[in-house]
Parts: sequence; C-alpha cells; structure tokens
Amino acid sequence: MQFTEIAYLFFLTLVFITYWLLLERHNKIRCAMLLSASYIFYGWWDWRFLILIIFTTLSTYFLALFTSDRARKLALITNIILNIGVLVAFKYWGFFTDNLARLFSWFGWNLDWFTIEVLVPVGISFYTFQAISYSVDVYRRQVEPCHNIISFATFIAYFPQLVAGPIERTSNLLPQIESDKKWNRRQATSGLRMILFGVVKKVAVADILSIYVDRLYEEGNFSSPLTTIAISVLFSIQIYCDFSAYSEIARGSSRLLGIEIMGNFKFPYFSRNILEFWRRWHISLMLWFRDYVYIPLGGNRKGATRTYINIFIVFLLSGLWHGASWNFVFWGLYWAICYVIAKRFLKLKTANQAVTLINLPDIVLTFATVAFGFYIFRCSGWEEIQHGLFNLPYYIIFTFLLYLAALLIRSNYILKIISSRTFKRSAAVTIVLCIMAFFIFRYPWSLKYYDIIPFVVIFGVEWYNRNCEYPFYKQSRSKLQRYLMYWTLLLFAVLSEPIDMSFIYFQF
Repeated sequence: MQFTEIAYLFFLTLVFITYWLLLERHNKIRCAMLLSASYIFYGWWDWRFLILIIFTTLSTYFLALFTSDRARKLALITNIILNIGVLVAFKYWGFFTDNLARLFSWFGWNLDWFTIEVLVPVGISFYTFQAISYSVDVYRRQVEPCHNIISFATFIAYFPQLVAGPIERTSNLLPQIESDKKWNRRQATSGLRMILFGVVKKVAVADILSIYVDRLYEEGNFSSPLTTIAISVLFSIQIYCDFSAYSEIARGSSRLLGIEIMGNFKFPYFSRNILEFWRRWHISLMLWFRDYVYIPLGGNRKGATRTYINIFIVFLLSGLWHGASWNFVFWGLYWAICYVIAKRFLKLKTANQAVTLINLPDIVLTFATVAFGFYIFRCSGWEEIQHGLFNLPYYIIFTFLLYLAALLIRSNYILKIISSRTFKRSAAVTIVLCIMAFFIFRYPWSLKYYDIIPFVVIFGVEWYNRNCEYPFYKQSRSKLQRYLMYWTLLLFAVLSEPIDMSFIYFQF
C-alpha cells in the first residue's frame, strides 16, 4: 500500500475515525487497533512479510526481559545475531553468494547451485535496526524493558514509519504509544499540511524526474560529460524529493494520531559543507550509526587515525545498508573519503546559524559534492562509474562556473535587488504566472517544460522555511494566500500524470 495511493487515503481515514471517535477513552484498545492496522498495512504488500516481523518482534521482546547481568549480555548478543542474521539472509545472501560464485569461477569451479533468489521484505532494514536499538538501550539501562507485548509490537510495526523510516528510538516512540492522548487540532492541521506537501513532492516532482533519469540511463551515453552532470543533478533532486516526501507523509500521518516521530531531513541541500549535510540527511540512520557503531568503536576518543578508520567503517556499512550491490559500497567509500577530508580541514561552525543567500557559494559546492555521490549511487555497474570518473574534470568545471555565479549573486548589489520589496512582488507574480502556465499548457504536443513548475514551487516553499523544523512551518498571515497555496499544491497532485512508482527507499 503506497502512501500516494487512494487505498492509503481510505485506510488512513478509517484508522483516524476509529482511533479518535470510536476509541477515544480506551487507550489499551487503541494500541491493539494500531497494531492491527499496522499489520494490515504491512500485509497488504505480502502476507508472508508478517511472519518475519512477528518473529523479530517476539525474539526482541522476550530476550530483553532477562534481568541478570550475565543473562542480559547473552540475550543482547543473541538478539543482535538473530536480527543481523535475518537481515543478511533475506537482503544480502544473493549478493554474497553471487560474488563468491564469481570468485570461484576464476578457478574453474561452478557454484551456480549455491546462488538462490530471495524475496526481500519491504522495510526490513528499518525495523531490524529499530529492534537492535531497543535491545542495546535496554542492555545499557537507558530504557526499561517493555512488559506489554501489544505496545512493543506496535512500536516495531507502527505503520507510518514501518517501511521507510525514520528509525525511531524507544525513548521517543514507545512512551507515546502507551500514553493517553488528547485531540490537538493544531497538531492534526500541521499533519495534513505535511501529507499534502509530501504527496506533491512525490508525484509532481520525484516521479516526473524519474522519467528523465531513466531515459538518460536507457540512452546509455555515459561517455558524455553532459550525461554525468545531468544524472548527478536530476537524480539527486529525485531521491531527495522521493525519500523526504515519504518522511513528511509519515510524520503527517502520525501527527493525525497524536504521535510525534522524528524528522528525517532538515533541508539537506541547503547545507554549507558536507559535515552539516550529514546532520541534515537521513538523520535517524546517521544517529543510529553514530550511537551503535561509531561510538562503540571508539568514536574520536582514540586519536585521529582510529577516528578516520571508524568513519570509513560507518560509511561503508551505510553504503551496504542502502543496498546489496557494489555501487552502494563505492558510494559509501566515496563519502568516507569526502567526510575524512572535510573533518580534517573544515569545522562545523555554522550548524546553528541561519542559512542565507550569503551562504550560496558554499551551498553550491556542497550540493555538487553530494550530487556526484548520487551519480555513483544510481550506477548499475563499474563501467558507468568509470565513465563518471573520467568525466569528473568536466564536472568540476561545471561546479566552478556555478560557484562563480553564486559569488555574483552573493554580491551586495544583487543581494539588495533580491531583498527589495519590488523584487519580492515580481517574484510572487512570476510564481502565479508559472502556476497558470502549468494548467494552461498541459497538452500532448507540449515540450513539458511545465514539469519544472511544481519543482520551483516546492523549492520556494523549502527555501522560505529553510531555518524551520519542516516545510510549511511558517504560514502566511493572509488566509487567502494560505488557501491559494493549499489549492495549488492539491491541483499539482491531482493533475500530475499518474506514474506507477514506488518510493525509492522501499528497496532498502
């Protein structure tokens, strides 16, 4: 069941009505209803997936109940082995066996019988990591073990964040599931805005961009520098809009139920260096690796060399977490190298400072670094990566030209023009004209330049809210302007060409 399907709209409406109207004063029954809804949501993909998530839930729940020090440690090790074992068996078995068979084929040995096709359950990486974090937190005595199996099962299978995150912490989500909740109109309204914005970002931007990215790959002209640049930029925007859209719909859906889940993205493409980028991109995953891998390995407490080794381990594991393929390993290696260089020469002084147009040159350089990484991420083989590396000098020239343009925009003269009231009014008129053009020129003979209009609107909203918690956090005081924006986004969602595109991160 996709978040952008009509079926999910009816499903969420039914859950919402049952949750608030029929079970208003029965919190225990509410929890059981949430668990049932979550299992229906997950079983909608494939009922066999339920067997695995129930096994993960029961094993994690009962192993966390051991109280003696020796038993607790043994239970933790057992649970980690079980969860990682399940993840490896279903997600990485084919990758390891295929590469092992290829290695032995060099010596003339045929191991084709050793390779098997395994159906990868949707969201297995997310709920497995969530189960491991619970076990570790209980072992460290950071949280008390949960004694209510219904509440714990709901924590593992909570449908808004089940199949693509965020990876929630026990201390945040579980108490909210167990606590009594009161209707909060402001929270629900912000949830609806999040859902609307996420749906538009997915169907009117990410899905449309996927058509152009796929077309570039089908043409196969990877030796051209323009292809490398185009794929880098377009796919970077596509994957961000796709994944952040899911996170926003998930947060919005959860807010409708009175439960706050963490934000997974904080306008990462407005980062001023890559250290800041990794504090804004897929936040829950990077915090997970920090707390359960990086710090246990020693973090930055054992000298520079050990710190850099730990960084390489984290990013290589992060690459493998995203997918069982060598391009993800190379993507992790690319980021490990970039991050070590940045950590050696940069300092995160701007983390809590507001992002402004003065930061535009730094934003351009950071985005260019990120975009080339996503070129590697999207590649399906080493040959495509090689072409990208050969075209890297042209990519650097392209980045340099953008950087010069950003420096020009940052100049005081340009900034004064942009900051003027006249320019803002002109920009508002331009946006309105673009919106009109979007609906006037949707004909088969059109060159489809109108596809960029939803992106411009989405980008404008995000830039306007760049220093806030989430898009649409800041609202216009004018009721007319607010509703004009809502209806514009709704029309974008309704009139966008229907494309059967699942969320990218469902494969992880």
